[in-house]
Amino acid sequence: MTMQVEPGKIMELKGRYEAVRDTVQAFLMQEDRNLLGVALAGDDVSTATAPIFEENALVAVDVTSRFLRELTLNIEQLENAARLYGLVEEGNAAAFQVGEGG
Repeated sequence: MTMQVEPGKIMELKGRYEAVRDTVQAFLMQEDRNLLGVALAGDDVSTATAPIFEENALVAVDVTSRFLRELTLNIEQLENAARLYGLVEEGNAAAFQVGEGG
């Protein structure tokens, strides 16, 4: 049993992954200053909750950064798979041409 994959589908998935990565990266870059945990008012509740918010935000940013690294790794693997698939197809075509001529 063999598995057949269309290269266009690999690149389509890679494109979708890249769009997600770019969107999440842009959000983090635009909103990073809003995650500083600065109290928005001078009252006791705002002052007490700001460090808690900041701690939670830092954990969320860390998890999101790890997600982005894994997503980027998957994008690279899809790119490599597409290249390899292309090379395999070219190799098969050349082998068939040699076989037909002999």
